[in-house]
Amino acid sequence: MNKNNFVGTWKLVSWETKSTDGKIIHPFGENPIGYITYTENGYMSATIMKPHRRNIEVSSADLMNARRIFLKPWLLITAFKYIKAIIRYVQASANYVSYSGKYEIQAETVIHHVEVSLIPDWVGTKQERKFQFIGDRLVLVTPPIGGNPQSLTWERL
Repeated sequence: MNKNNFVGTWKLVSWETKSTDGKIIHPFGENPIGYITYTENGYMSATIMKPHRRNIEVSSADLMNARRIFLKPWLLITAFKYIKAIIRYVQASANYVSYSGKYEIQAETVIHHVEVSLIPDWVGTKQERKFQFIGDRLVLVTPPIGGNPQSLTWERL
């Protein structure tokens, strides 16, 4: 497979998995928002979010202060105003996936070598995806997560 087939930006059309009883599940709802970009020099970046996430409703400065306080839990006793921000920040993060790094193609698999990620555990890992091109769409299928593979369909922009 030629790397040039991947190069460009793709918009997420669907993300789904099947439960063990055959039901289709949409992890971020039926209309997730996301983009994946592959560059000519071998880098990729993917960002996906659930639509209609609740606003955190605090200023950037308060959010940064909340983050600092969250890293020192003993300060929470004196900073009740930040608890709401911390809870909403965690909720927003739970509905968002982002990672980036180099990629390579081996047979029918694209391997994302994760260098940065919202999920710290992914840094330094290989995220392997089976791929298939169908017209102007790219379908990426994960190895089983929670027992079942997940299928992400992207449309070339």
